[in-house]
Amino acid sequence: MTPGAREGRILALALALLAAVMWGLWWVPIRMLEGAGLSGVWSGLAMAAGALPAFVLAVALGARRGRGAMAGASALAPSRAVRRAFAGALACGAAVMLYAAALGYTGVVRAVLLFYLAPAWSTAIECLFMGRRWGWRSTLALGLGLAGVAAIFRVGLGGGLGGTGWGIGDTMALGAGLAWSVGTALIFTAASPGVARLSLATGLGALAAGGLVAFSGGGATVVPSPEVLSAALPLALATGVIYLAPIIFTTMWSAERLPPATLSFLLTAEIVSGVVSSAIFLDEPFGPPEALGAILVTLGALVEVLPAPRVRRPDRA
Repeated sequence: MTPGAREGRILALALALLAAVMWGLWWVPIRMLEGAGLSGVWSGLAMAAGALPAFVLAVALGARRGRGAMAGASALAPSRAVRRAFAGALACGAAVMLYAAALGYTGVVRAVLLFYLAPAWSTAIECLFMGRRWGWRSTLALGLGLAGVAAIFRVGLGGGLGGTGWGIGDTMALGAGLAWSVGTALIFTAASPGVARLSLATGLGALAAGGLVAFSGGGATVVPSPEVLSAALPLALATGVIYLAPIIFTTMWSAERLPPATLSFLLTAEIVSGVVSSAIFLDEPFGPPEALGAILVTLGALVEVLPAPRVRRPDRA
């Protein structure tokens, strides 16, 4: 690895770690929008809509800056590899929105830990489609992750967290982790259309998934009135542009450069920021089962990713 490539990898690792901390604190603007009357999926949907102008502007600026140099370039050709990258970004957007909805329908701790079975899904994808061999570390990592989930749901100890069992929010969190793993795998193995376009596709995927959940007729909260929507619009725009858009930009930039399991592992820093911050500032149950679950899920990612053989990036030319 050349010095330049090494520095680029270090930067990608650092930015992914920073994004993870910010994702862990995402419940803060979500709760702010809920306080403004946007409950359930509507808070995340409003924030994604608020971030969309930033994505459109970034794409427009990038196209204007590179118009001359990219004329006739294959980077914008609708090749199968480029379409795969866009499909991955759409899947990541769906994951973002499912996770946002999960934060509204279940506890922060449960949403975070269920989402972070993602390293196990990413490893399975790498083994099935990217030439990685399944080994004892993969088995141990999966077992630790599942044990962590069993701990937070008190399996064998008389029921679920706070007297509740599995709910729609838990399903959304688990589905978000799976969608994230599929999306990052597609992005990593595809020809890049550029971070701005990937981020725009992520935002569009989030809006599409949020719309499906919001108007599904089940599990979705009541559609807010026009008065509530107009009153919450300034806050949604501000949090979307200032908070959500930079995190998505940073995450997509890292997703282009880091293998899916590595990225998923780095993003487990969200467990620390999300679990600790919610335990301090929210009135949510947090005891030995939740602490044990957080430790087991984190250990599962650690065992699987850090000593794992490096996955070679396919030729994306």
